[in-house]
Amino acid sequence: MNSKITKTVSMLLAVPALAGAAVLLAASQPASAGPEHRSLTGTWLVTVQQIDCKALTNIGMPFQSFLTFGRDGTLIETTANTGFAPGQRGPGHGFWERTRDEDFRAVSEAFIIFTTPAHGMVPEFDTGRQRIDQSIEYAGGDHFHADAAITFTDPSGTVLRSGCASATGTRLE
Repeated sequence: MNSKITKTVSMLLAVPALAGAAVLLAASQPASAGPEHRSLTGTWLVTVQQIDCKALTNIGMPFQSFLTFGRDGTLIETTANTGFAPGQRGPGHGFWERTRDEDFRAVSEAFIIFTTPAHGMVPEFDTGRQRIDQSIEYAGGDHFHADAAITFTDPSGTVLRSGCASATGTRLE
């Protein structure tokens, strides 16, 4: 008799736990995740072109970055932008979210660890942070297009300067 009560109690306790796990699993899935609504989840090779925000003309040469979008909405980013001195900029960390069917927003921030003076076409970079706020449009297959607003701040959060960029991404598989 005692064994039957123990089994019944165990089953009654397991049902809410399983239901809770199902809710957590469903919440971690991207909205509308299906063949026609692919998620950004995974790692992407991104080609970035800096743009003059007013004239909408290209500035400098394109460079590449990696963006890794986690299933839980986290974002990790690293760049090969040669405007930064080696070791000057840390990796970007942030979040991403779906805004509409094939549209997303991604925000990341990275530390600028030390100051470098302007040289050639490269402006001065001051110690602080770089924030990248992207509007991403899924382009079908394993490609996306993004437009970004970039802001540089000092350690106290005062804006030093801002800029714009466009980018194309290809999923690594």
